[in-house]
Amino acid sequence: MMRRRAHSARGFTLVEVMLAAALLGIVGSGILTFLGAFASGSSARARVSDPALEATLAVRRLEAIAPGFRSVLAADKTSAALWLSDRVPSHTVHLSELGCLRVDLDRGELLLDTIDDATMAADRTLETEFEAGDDFLAALAAARKAGVLHTRVLAEGIDAASFRAASTKGSVVLEVAAEGTTSGVVITPALPEEPLR
Repeated sequence: MMRRRAHSARGFTLVEVMLAAALLGIVGSGILTFLGAFASGSSARARVSDPALEATLAVRRLEAIAPGFRSVLAADKTSAALWLSDRVPSHTVHLSELGCLRVDLDRGELLLDTIDDATMAADRTLETEFEAGDDFLAALAAARKAGVLHTRVLAEGIDAASFRAASTKGSVVLEVAAEGTTSGVVITPALPEEPLR
């Protein structure tokens, strides 16, 4: 009986303590490696090393947000007005159907502005029908100033981006630059359609 008690009151051996310390060191170094990778990944995401990849991702995000995108209506160096859909079935452009791709170089982002659905539903007098020769970019700038736009980030970490005319009507070329490299991608609708007027 005494022998059994002596055996159960026994402490850890030096080998067991060393093994526990080694396991603790391995787990600790794994945690530090994970935290270091997470921190470097977060800072690396702030800058883009491949503008072609970022431009392609921006186009894919645009396609996910506006799969029925109809046409590029107007573009200047820093923005492009898009006819996203024919929500008001008339084959003409309405304010609720517009979107604006724009570059924010201060933040290094490519943004998509769309009319906020809740604001439009609350005040139907905001709905406007446009003629073909109207200034779509000015209308979107006025909507931005009025606070009726919803903004989404399509690309980030870019040094520069600009739009230029594409050879195909209803399309535009987006050129993205990051870390000294420039890449261009054509933004074109899957089924192009020009508004009737």
